Amino acid sequence: MITLSGVPLSKFRGSISMPKIKNVCVFCGSNHGYDPDFLKQTNALGQYLAANHHPVVYGGGKEGLMGAIAKSTMDAGGEVIGIIPTFLSEMGLAETNVTTLLETSTMDERKDEMLRQSDAFIVLPGGFGTFEEFTTMLSWSQINVHQKPIALFNINHYFDELVAMMQKCCDQGFAPQENMDLFIDAPSIDKIFEGFATFHHQLPYKYTN
Repeated sequence: MITLSGVPLSKFRGSISMPKIKNVCVFCGSNHGYDPDFLKQTNALGQYLAANHHPVVYGGGKEGLMGAIAKSTMDAGGEVIGIIPTFLSEMGLAETNVTTLLETSTMDERKDEMLRQSDAFIVLPGGFGTFEEFTTMLSWSQINVHQKPIALFNINHYFDELVAMMQKCCDQGFAPQENMDLFIDAPSIDKIFEGFATFHHQLPYKYTN
């Protein structure tokens, strides 16, 4: 029998309602990207999170959209918790103008701490590291490591091909279709929080073929 922490995986089914969201983790690129809307919407998100009293948890960097989400949140009177591995901080990449800056020994410890500190996740446009953070949290969700909502902030269709690839995984029998409900594909901040408000963590049986 396949188990997770000694519990049969067949038991990991059903729906869990989302508790109240406080801290929001933002994954995003350490570049700005070429589309000016990426920066514009990142700044708008920081202002929204500050205005609605959602502390921001993020990767602690000062470059690109990472720096922008920290600065926009702080400038709007919000709270920012940066989490960065020591080796990146030693390269001078840490943003020090945040409420709290935590250092970790490794990249994996950084993700563990971001998960621990956060109630929900928003994924902005970014590169390979952003994709890895998103898929890590998504894969952990599908095996019940956490039950927190994840939203792709799909600015100008940036994530369309990624979403299509995940749908192909379902179509080809590598994930149950219900797993597509483990994340929210949203074109706007309002749609993200509408999705958070109605999110229920779905946990269908994964091993179907």
